[in-house]
Amino acid sequence: MGLRVVIAEDEWIIAATLRHQLLTLGHEVTATVGTGAEALAVGLADGPDLTLMDVQMPEMDGLTATSRLMATRPHPVVIVTGRTTNRAAAEEVGAMEYVLKPVLTHQLPIIIEAALARFRRFCAVRAESTEGAQALRDWTQVQRAVRDFMGAEGMLEEEAFARIRDVATAQHITLAEASRHLIEARRGRRTLL
Repeated sequence: MGLRVVIAEDEWIIAATLRHQLLTLGHEVTATVGTGAEALAVGLADGPDLTLMDVQMPEMDGLTATSRLMATRPHPVVIVTGRTTNRAAAEEVGAMEYVLKPVLTHQLPIIIEAALARFRRFCAVRAESTEGAQALRDWTQVQRAVRDFMGAEGMLEEEAFARIRDVATAQHITLAEASRHLIEARRGRRTLL
């Protein structure tokens, strides 16, 4: 099943290439925009299934646009950039995936599936939060714990999230609270029940 995708990219050749790749894979490109402000406006109005977002764009950078989208009308946003220095910042604003240009057609299905799977986990965290900004902070906390498990125990991302979910369920706490407890327990500052 094809997705409704917005491309936010100010370099027309990259935007055209991404558009062609997405169409080849059976997705619908509902808009191609060249500024962060346009990406935000389209994302808020259209509610796409996915946005491919550049970082450096006129009017508003892609990280700011992503943060605002994720706080108000969340959907999977994939940061597509030429810089390797923005990965942590992209995660903090709620980007579901981060890839470097150029993106090859055979990479897109893997990137998209990873972003959709991560977004499903984000929705579980967001359901426990009272407002969008708190959901992003909680998500960042959960992702820290996921990375901690992946690095220390060699778990896959889904397995690490399942461990956090199991602790949250067993202790009747939120995913963010379980993440904090697990990180503290790994560092020897807390004992889990």
